[in-house]
Amino acid sequence: VSGRIQSLLADFNSAVKKGEVIARIDPRIFEANVEQARANIAAAEGELAKARVQALNADRQFQRMKRLAEQKLIAEADLDTAESNALVARAHVDVSVGRVRQTRAAFDQSSVNLAYTDIHSPIDGVVISRNVDVGQTVAASLQAPTLFVIAEDLARMQVNTSVAEADVGKLEPGMRVTFTVDAFSSRRFEGTVRQIRNAPQTVENVVTYDAVIDVDNASLELKPGMTANVSF
Repeated sequence: VSGRIQSLLADFNSAVKKGEVIARIDPRIFEANVEQARANIAAAEGELAKARVQALNADRQFQRMKRLAEQKLIAEADLDTAESNALVARAHVDVSVGRVRQTRAAFDQSSVNLAYTDIHSPIDGVVISRNVDVGQTVAASLQAPTLFVIAEDLARMQVNTSVAEADVGKLEPGMRVTFTVDAFSSRRFEGTVRQIRNAPQTVENVVTYDAVIDVDNASLELKPGMTANVSF
């Protein structure tokens, strides 16, 4: 849902649990919509009760007119009118039943939208970035805005490499690799090739392929976004 950020309950580097509320959109408009929908249900149910009473009364009138018509005490046109009124009253009951269902559906939708004002973490992890501030308006459209980026487990990392097409045939899953990062230039880290992706990347007529490498980062020294120089 679209709305104004009322509060933020997580920030950069915050550890979050799955289902934990990490942000809240101002719910007042959505609460008002729920109350309006609840009032509409009450009004529709009242109309349904009224329609049922009117249908019952119209049916009684028709039965009376029917008995009088059998005794030749009223005109046939009066009997037809009473029958029509009874049928119309029954149809009005059906319309009122449908209106009650519509208002209940609107209430359910309003309740769902109200629940969406609480933003929950979808996973256990660590907040890598926060892209909104309190008071900022977020708009729900075909592509919802990114509020947080959450890493599931920084102890397990992956390296995405660009391997030239001339060398990609030498790679295979399970191959051991070593790599360095600028933050620890004198150290060599180890990893294992998990996947060689088939999608080519072409830059200035140079074709490369992405090899994904699994890395154990139990020490949490490696950070997301670091540049790695990999040797196979």
